[in-house]
Amino acid sequence: MNKKYILLFLSFVSLFLFVVLSKYEDRSVIRNLDFAVTVKVQEKIDKSAHLRLTSFVDTMMTGATFFASPEFTSIVVLFLTIILFKKYRWYAMSIPIAFLCIVGIELYAKSIVHHPSPPFSMIKLPTSIFPANYINEQFSYPSGHAARAIFLAILSFFFLRKKLLLGILLVSYVLFVSVSRIYLGHHWFSDVIGGALLASGFAFAVLMFAPVDGQDKPHYNRKVHE
Repeated sequence: MNKKYILLFLSFVSLFLFVVLSKYEDRSVIRNLDFAVTVKVQEKIDKSAHLRLTSFVDTMMTGATFFASPEFTSIVVLFLTIILFKKYRWYAMSIPIAFLCIVGIELYAKSIVHHPSPPFSMIKLPTSIFPANYINEQFSYPSGHAARAIFLAILSFFFLRKKLLLGILLVSYVLFVSVSRIYLGHHWFSDVIGGALLASGFAFAVLMFAPVDGQDKPHYNRKVHE
């Protein structure tokens, strides 16, 4: 099967599941699952003798949010766009456009999907260095941090030529950001899943139109021949 059709299918399925999850987000079964997962994650980390040997585990979890923050991810998206712009002008512009669509849908979903954020009692380190003062938003679906992390991970894996070590690092990055969102009490499990589905849909859509020169796919260190 043509890879573009596979990517189209994956994009459609991801966005379809995002819409379905958004529609049923307020169901009691999902809220119960969210609460159970948060309690389990927090207890598992807090009671782990190995993890608690690191006294600053909370700060590490909080610091992970920086690498999926709007500021950091915007810089990475800008970098990818600049690198690809000279050779693949129109395709390069699809990356920031998709990124802005993800951010826009995230903000819009938070205004219409009334899924309350975790209560203050479940928040770890409400005052920390990333950010200096945590503000508990009224609604938390979907997770913007999870969405940005997934979007960057999928595109980076593609543009950097799918190396195994890179894949492991990117998966670790996504898992670390996702778990930190739940552990810190900033988002529920369903918020993270929703963000991942939203970003995956747009990332696969971007890759579907990736230009191909012979057998080579565009990547960050490609030499541009005059």
